[in-house]
Amino acid sequence: MRLKRDGEAILVSPWALSWADENYYLIGYDEAGATIKHYRVDKMMDIEVLEQPRNGQEQFKNFDIASFSKKTFAMFGGQDETVTMHCHNSLVNAILDRFGQDVILRPIDEEYFQVITKVTVSPHFYGWLTSIGYRIRITQPEWVKKSYRQYLVKILSNYDDKEMYV
Repeated sequence: MRLKRDGEAILVSPWALSWADENYYLIGYDEAGATIKHYRVDKMMDIEVLEQPRNGQEQFKNFDIASFSKKTFAMFGGQDETVTMHCHNSLVNAILDRFGQDVILRPIDEEYFQVITKVTVSPHFYGWLTSIGYRIRITQPEWVKKSYRQYLVKILSNYDDKEMYV
C-alpha cells in the first residue's frame, strides 16, 4: 500500500459514505486542502474520531452525492469538465446507466446521438471510453480529445517491437 502524504495523518470532516465499484468511500471535507475529497474506506489506517467540530458545511450545503458519483469514474479524481460526445444509438442504455436518466441525448442523425455531460477527466474515464471502442467519440473540449489521444498512443506504444513498457 502506498500511503498518501508520506503517511502523515489526514484530517477529514466526514459527510457521506458512498458505494462505487465494489468499494465504500468516505466523502468528506479535507482540512488541509480545504476541498471535498473521497477516500476508500478499506484502505484507511489508524482511524480516530476526534472531538472537534465538523467542517465543510458551506461546501456540502448543495453537494449532490448522486451527481458526484455519476461524473467520477472508479472514484478517481481529476479535472471536472463538461464533455460533448457523439455516440452510436446502440449506446443509449450504457450512457443512461453511466450518467443517469436525466442526461439529455440529442439525435445527430439516424445512427448517432450527442450527449453533453460533466465528467471527472481521468485515466479511468479514458478506460471507460476505450471499453466502448469506436462507437463513441469525444468532440469537445479540444484538450480532452487531445489528452485521450495521447492516452491511446501511450497504450499502443506498449505493443510495438520494444521490450520495455512506457
